[in-house]
Amino acid sequence: MAVFHPAVELAAALGTIFLIYFGGRLVIHRTVPIADLVAYFFYLELLYQPVRALSNVWESIQQSLAGAERVPELLGQNPDVTEKPQAIALPGRAKGEIRFHNVSFWYREGEPVLEDINLEIEPGTVVALVGPSGVGKTTLAMLIPRFYDPCRGQITLDGYDLRALKLQSLRKQISIVMQDVFLFHGTVRENLLFGCPDASEKETIQAAQAAGAHGFIVELPQGYDTVIGERGFKLSAGQRERLAIARALLKDAPILILDEATSALDVETEAQIQQALERLMIGRTSLVIAHRLSTVRKADTIVVLQEGRIVDKGSHEELMAWDGLYRRLHLIQAHEATPQPSLLGGS
Repeated sequence: MAVFHPAVELAAALGTIFLIYFGGRLVIHRTVPIADLVAYFFYLELLYQPVRALSNVWESIQQSLAGAERVPELLGQNPDVTEKPQAIALPGRAKGEIRFHNVSFWYREGEPVLEDINLEIEPGTVVALVGPSGVGKTTLAMLIPRFYDPCRGQITLDGYDLRALKLQSLRKQISIVMQDVFLFHGTVRENLLFGCPDASEKETIQAAQAAGAHGFIVELPQGYDTVIGERGFKLSAGQRERLAIARALLKDAPILILDEATSALDVETEAQIQQALERLMIGRTSLVIAHRLSTVRKADTIVVLQEGRIVDKGSHEELMAWDGLYRRLHLIQAHEATPQPSLLGGS
C-alpha cells in the first residue's frame, strides 16, 4: 500500500499535466474553446474520485486478507497446558492441602527458574513467599492454577496430582488477586460477578462491604451499574484493588493467591486494603507474595526464596532469630523506612 497509494496519486497528477499541456496547445491554436478545457478538468476529477475510493477499498481488502490468515493460525495453536483424556473433576470443595514434591521449572532449557522445591501448605494456613526480585515467587504461585506445568516433579491438591484434574474443576477452587488488577470494560456488578455469575444481589453487596468497596461504589453515578471502562481506568488504584478483593470474596474459593496485591498503593490505602485482605484470608489456604516484609509478619509460614531455591522457612520470629536472608532483608527495609536526617540541615 505504501507503493500503491503514491502510484494512484502520481497517475492522477500525470493526467492533469497531460490535460494542461495538450489542452493548452489546442486552446492556443483555437482548436478547442477554453470552456471545453475547463469542462475536461471537471470530468477528469470525476474520473479520479472513484479510482481513489477503490484504492482505499483495496487497502481494506488487503488488511482483511492478512487478518484472515492470522486468525486460523491463532485458533490452530495448541495450549501449553492441556487436560489428560482421563482427567477427573475434584469432588466437592477442596480442603486446600497443597504439596510441592521436588518441583523444578524453567522457561528455557538450561535456565532454571525453580529448582527442587519441596513445600507443604496445610489447609487454612497463610504461607508467604519472600525474597529478592526474580527468584521465582510468582512463577511458583502460578504453578498452582496450572498456568504452567512443572518441568520436573509433582504438585498435588488434597492428594490429587494437578495434572490429573480437569482445569475448570481446579481453577474453580482458586481466587487470585494480582498486583496489576484486570477489570473488564463493563459495569461494577459485571466485574464482581465474573467469578460467580449466579451470586445474588445481597451476596454481591455483602462481598463489596467486606472488601471496603461498597462505600465508593454507591457514590458512583449509577452505583453498581456504572461502567468503569477498559481495565477500570475510571477508578483509582485503591478502588480497583478493593473490587478485585470483593470479586475474590464473592467467588468464595478455598485457595487464595495474593501476588503483590498492595505494593502499588500508598500507606493509608494499603492499611485499608490490608484489613480487607485479612478478612478475605480467614478460613482459606492463602499464598501471599510480598516485597514489603512488614505485610507478612502474621503469616503462619514464611518461605524465603533465593536463586530459585527455598533457603529458609518458618515464622517471622523464627526467621528473625538467626542471621539468614530474611533477617537481612527485614533490617534493610526497616532502615529504609526510618526517616533520615536532611542533608541541608535544619529541623
